Amino acid sequence: MRASWRDIKNRTMTKRQQTRAQALAMQDLRKMELRDLREALQITQVTLARKLKTTQAAVSRLEKRPGMMVNTLGDYIEALGGRIEVQAVLPGRTVNLTQFFRKKPTDTCTKKKTTTQRTGRNRVVARA
Repeated sequence: MRASWRDIKNRTMTKRQQTRAQALAMQDLRKMELRDLREALQITQVTLARKLKTTQAAVSRLEKRPGMMVNTLGDYIEALGGRIEVQAVLPGRTVNLTQFFRKKPTDTCTKKKTTTQRTGRNRVVARA
């Protein structure tokens, strides 16, 4: 007969050991590489690439980078279904930084830029 993980844990670990193991597991979950996070959410690179409108190879390269732009990281996390928050931790206080995730306003009306040019002594011609 198979034993459940709960039975094995209860037979082999004290309550204190179980609590410590859970705390260590939670600590590990707070410190993850992007690849580990994606895999924990059971999302493939191909699926994520579709959401990011890129290729699987680009996702693979992104996950291996030692550093990246904050907006790129934000797009990655949003594609996983989450959101990213940036905090500055200073002596005596913590501040949420919001400038990284402002969406650019969409230009609903495309205007042509008008330029003026002097063609003669006092004549000005406007060109679109």
